[in-house]
Amino acid sequence: MPWIIAHRGASDDEPENTLRAFRRAIELGADMVELDVHLSRDGHVVVIHDDDVARTTDGTGEVSSLTLGELRRLNAGKGERIPTLQEAIDLVRGQCRLYVELKGEGTPEAVIQILRANRFEAQAILGSFRKSMILEAKARLSMIPTSLLVGPGVEDPVTEAQGAGASYVHLCWERRSNNPAEFLTADLLTRIRSRGLRVILWHEERTHVIEALRGVDVDGVCSNRPELLLALKQSDGTSAWNR
Repeated sequence: MPWIIAHRGASDDEPENTLRAFRRAIELGADMVELDVHLSRDGHVVVIHDDDVARTTDGTGEVSSLTLGELRRLNAGKGERIPTLQEAIDLVRGQCRLYVELKGEGTPEAVIQILRANRFEAQAILGSFRKSMILEAKARLSMIPTSLLVGPGVEDPVTEAQGAGASYVHLCWERRSNNPAEFLTADLLTRIRSRGLRVILWHEERTHVIEALRGVDVDGVCSNRPELLLALKQSDGTSAWNR
């Protein structure tokens, strides 16, 4: 069965990329929590999607220009604070895994240091849209599972993922079509598997599209509403997601 990956936590219910959202994702049965990381001005790995705090908090300014103390004073929604990667690990340990999207400069090295210190390397996947981030992560820790995120503008995602040394092709085509068969073709899946790669889909909340994914050979699906994926798996037993 593919992993249920909670995109920025259960971000449809709770403020994205907060401990509250991660806790809710675990309650809803997620196998993995996806989160985004940047470095604060004083070098701490913090969990936030944008390089600026304005969209998701009551503050202003670039993440890299603010210290951890300054970031922690901001309200990230419902009274939540911007968490650190360490806090996220402490929360999910023993309950689910992490899918860490590398965003800010310097995050590959800093994230790997934290994973090693926590002996959490086998419980995480490092992903990025930037090949350079994946290559840096693999150079620093060759055994770490990595994922290259590719959008619809990438003509050959398989070659791109191989060139980055990635373990996974992450197809970020969620708004391309109402019919996944139009982009997630048998030929593409065969090519991915034949190159020794695995595949993740990102992110899906449309129930009719989720229904159409029954039996498709994928390793994980991201969603802002992980309960939709769980409900589908439960409704069909093991048959819905057999590879």
